[in-house]
Amino acid sequence: MHQISVVVTNFNYGHLVGRCIRSLLNQTLPLENFEIVVVDDCSTDDSVSILRNFGDQITLLELPENKGLAHASNSGIERCISRYIVRVDADDYVHPKFLETLLLGFELFGGSCEAVSCDYLEVDDSGAILGASRQVEKPIACAIAFKIDSFEALGFYDSNLRINEEIDLMERFNKAKMRIYNINLPLYRYVQHSQSLTKRVPK
Repeated sequence: MHQISVVVTNFNYGHLVGRCIRSLLNQTLPLENFEIVVVDDCSTDDSVSILRNFGDQITLLELPENKGLAHASNSGIERCISRYIVRVDADDYVHPKFLETLLLGFELFGGSCEAVSCDYLEVDDSGAILGASRQVEKPIACAIAFKIDSFEALGFYDSNLRINEEIDLMERFNKAKMRIYNINLPLYRYVQHSQSLTKRVPK
């Protein structure tokens, strides 16, 4: 059984999703200890053909209709078979120690929290660093690993929401008095560009 599952949701990021998947395949955590579940939300570009090239290194779900990020994320999470799940946006990418560090966070602090997060660098399409941010000060939807049992207890994302699904989830998370332990290492690469439809910061 895998230790952690990565859910990547994609819609028309064919020009960037390959970099995202390669960064996940290049983790220091052995491949047998994690799975990559990619949900394509009925893309109209070349995303699916690019994703199919990764073969059995990923689990690819091709949705027949575009229903938005919340629905796509839930579809992926429901297929996961690990104890922990973490979302990565298709236009972003991660440091090689991203998964190993999140798991270490659970190993050390999992008895007192339901989720472990890490900080991130804001970068442009070429990877040039624009700035560094902390999750506790400027939270984002990705780079937060949840215990799957806790995520299920929250009722997943609200599939009726087309935007701000992560804000709604975290409001329920906080209302349930669940806790996040943040690791002060910028292991996530948060890409800033004009086509970023999911670059929303929870308030």
